[in-house]
Amino acid sequence: MKQKDKILIVIAIIVCVVLACLSPFIASGNPDGLEKSAEDSGVGEASAFLQSPFPDYTFEPLGKLGEIGVLIIGTLIVLALGYGVGEIVKRRN
Repeated sequence: MKQKDKILIVIAIIVCVVLACLSPFIASGNPDGLEKSAEDSGVGEASAFLQSPFPDYTFEPLGKLGEIGVLIIGTLIVLALGYGVGEIVKRRN
C-alpha cells in the first residue's frame, strides 16, 4: 500500500470518529419519519429475533458518553469490515 493511501485511510478514520463524537449533539431528538408514522398509526415496535446489544445507539448508564462510545465502536467495526471485504476482493482479482 502506498504512503498516500495510508495517510488517506488515517484521515478518513479521524473524520469518521469526529463525526461519531459530534452526532449525538447534532442529531434531532424527534423521531424520524418512519418512526413517527408508526407511532401515529399505533403500530408498536415488533419484537426482534435478536436483541441489539446497544438499542437506540446508546449505552444507557453513560448517557451522551455512551452514545459517543457506541457510535465510535460501530464506525470502527464497519470500517474494519469494509477493509476486510476490500482485501478479499483484491486477492481474488
